[in-house]
Amino acid sequence: MATLQGSPNPNNFEYIEVSRAYDNNGNGRVVQLTFRGDKDTLRIASAQWVALGAKYSIREEGPYSEATVTIGGSSFDPGTPIQDQSAPPPGEIADIRYEFRTDYLDVSVFALPAVDKEANSTGNPNLYKIVIETAAKNGELLSQSETNLGNPTTFPMANKVWQMLYRGQDTFPIARVSLTRIATFSGNMGLPQVPNGIPPVYTPQSFVQNWNLPFSVQQMLPRIPTDPATGQILAPYGTVWGWKQTNYSTSLITKTNQVEQVIAWTFAPYDTLIYPFF
Repeated sequence: MATLQGSPNPNNFEYIEVSRAYDNNGNGRVVQLTFRGDKDTLRIASAQWVALGAKYSIREEGPYSEATVTIGGSSFDPGTPIQDQSAPPPGEIADIRYEFRTDYLDVSVFALPAVDKEANSTGNPNLYKIVIETAAKNGELLSQSETNLGNPTTFPMANKVWQMLYRGQDTFPIARVSLTRIATFSGNMGLPQVPNGIPPVYTPQSFVQNWNLPFSVQQMLPRIPTDPATGQILAPYGTVWGWKQTNYSTSLITKTNQVEQVIAWTFAPYDTLIYPFF
C-alpha cells in the first residue's frame, strides 16, 4: 500500500488521495483508494465514482471527511487520477475467457449408422433390438429365434451386434466436449436475463454466429463424428448433434460492483422432439 502525505484545502473544494491498495481475488484486479477532503466535495465526487462502476463509503469525522473507493475491471486506469477519468461507454466490452473440458459419452451399439439402417429396414426397429438382446442374454443363436435375423446374408449387422452383446459390449465411447464462457464486467451493464426453462440447442453453425466466438476458439470446436466405414453421422435415431446450454449462472460482487457470468454448453446428440434448435 502506498500512502501520500498532505491535507486538502477546504476553501478550494478539493480532495486528495492518501492511500491505495491492490488486490486480485480471482475475478480480476481490484483497487481500493482512500481520499480525504471536504464532505460536500466528496459527496459530489461520489457521483463520478458510481459512474465509473465503483463502490464507496464516506466517513465524516473531524475537520476532514474520508472516502474509501473500491473499483475493479479493466476500464479503470490506475495511472490516471480518478477525477480525470470518464465513465466507460455504453458498449463496455466484457473480459471473457473460454475453457474446454472433455469427457466420454457411452452410446448404444444400436446407434451405429449401419445397424440403425438395417434395423429400420425391417419396418420394426424395436423388435429388431429386442430379438438380438434377448438372444444374447439367453445364450441363444439368432437362428433360433422366430425371425430371420439369423441369416447373415440378409442381416449381417444383426449377427455382428449379437456377437458384441454376447461378449458383454453393448456401448462404445464417443468424446463429448464442453465449452465454458466466463465473462466479467461492470455492474453498470446490468445483470443478464433469466435463462429459459428448456435450454436451447445450437447447431455447429448457429453456435459460432450467435455467440460470436473468436476464430481461435472456433478452430478448437469438435466436428460431428462419423462412422469411418460408411461416412454416416454417429447419432441415435431422432437426434441431431448440437451445443446444448448446460449452465447459466451469474454472481454479483457488491464490493467491487463486478458481475461474473458463466455459461456452458455441451456438444452431443440431442432429441429434436424435446429441445428447441437454433
